[in-house]
Amino acid sequence: MIRTRRRRGKTARTILVVPLLGLTVLGGCGVLPEPDPDGLSLPDFFEGKSVSKGTVTTALVFTEAFTAEFDGEQTGDRFRLDERFAFADGKRLQRWDLVRIGPGLYGGTVTTELKTGKLGRPMPVVGVQTKNGAVLDYDGYAPGGGSTLLHFRHEMTGRADGTIANHVIVSKFGIPLANSNVTFAKSRAGLAPY
Repeated sequence: MIRTRRRRGKTARTILVVPLLGLTVLGGCGVLPEPDPDGLSLPDFFEGKSVSKGTVTTALVFTEAFTAEFDGEQTGDRFRLDERFAFADGKRLQRWDLVRIGPGLYGGTVTTELKTGKLGRPMPVVGVQTKNGAVLDYDGYAPGGGSTLLHFRHEMTGRADGTIANHVIVSKFGIPLANSNVTFAKSRAGLAPY
């Protein structure tokens, strides 16, 4: 279930605890945090080349490892990022086109390669820069997936070693379907082996 409420003149979505198949599954997180214009800048971190590694767990049972390479370009308040995933069954592209729309606020689109090998339509993204991280929230497609729209919430936290931890919650109608834990780094040396 997704509940919408107003807070300080802004609309925010809250995903509640949802029972699923007799299990109680905690849904993802809540209201978008207050922006911090002096916090972690995603365009600054992802400009140029960077890498990631992570796992995605689907239906609380199946876990798959993946890696990704990033190529980012920042022009003024606009930031474009190509994210090239490598899964066991192949490579997938996700293209981010974000614009700083206010102090600590992002808007834009994400376009994802589907199982057909073609890019899906660009989907709107909202984002907030926080003191030591960022949150991105959108409805979109799973890399290498079908045409089913899913809800994604990325909760990123900067670490002392210069990497960023990203916890992703994937849901449909407020019901959590998958989650992913990812580490972003500026070089492969910044990532410990699996």
